[in-house]
Amino acid sequence: MIALVASSLSAAGVAHATSTEAMDLRALVHDADHVVVGTVVSQDARYDHLDRIVTDVTIRVDERMHGAAREGTTIVVRRLGGVIGDVGLRIEGEPSFVEGERVVLFARLVAADHVLRPIGMSQGVLPISRESGIEMVMPGGEGLALVQRGSDGRLRAAPGALMAPEPVDALLARVRDLVAEIHGAD
Repeated sequence: MIALVASSLSAAGVAHATSTEAMDLRALVHDADHVVVGTVVSQDARYDHLDRIVTDVTIRVDERMHGAAREGTTIVVRRLGGVIGDVGLRIEGEPSFVEGERVVLFARLVAADHVLRPIGMSQGVLPISRESGIEMVMPGGEGLALVQRGSDGRLRAAPGALMAPEPVDALLARVRDLVAEIHGAD
């Protein structure tokens, strides 16, 4: 019996993506309690109440578009996975963060855990990078296989909120318009 279990585990392979419903920019804004541009300040991996490794990511709010967080304050977003000593947990599709990086963050308060979580896993974290001197927002969704259900009930590959890098100013203008339309004035 043990040999059978061991052989089926070795044949299972490693997952390289998590399938989840694709979210467009409107859905990210609609589902978010907080929409901010922020800078990653620190990360702290620990065990949560379910004995899972989680990482609390502290982000300084550089610009608030929706939610209670004010510019210059920090918010903490939790992601599943991380490293504690020589033990690590990686969940494909969970966002990754780098201290000092800027991101556009769409996050929701998970009341049961009293924590903020990115919307749609890594779809809710859009990294900002500098390309040829211009700040660009990069597509999110790393580690995810984005899908939507067709009219025939079958799952099909679907695009995410961004298909290609976009200048920060252009994306933020679209986000502000959606926040005003969906959430009204904050």
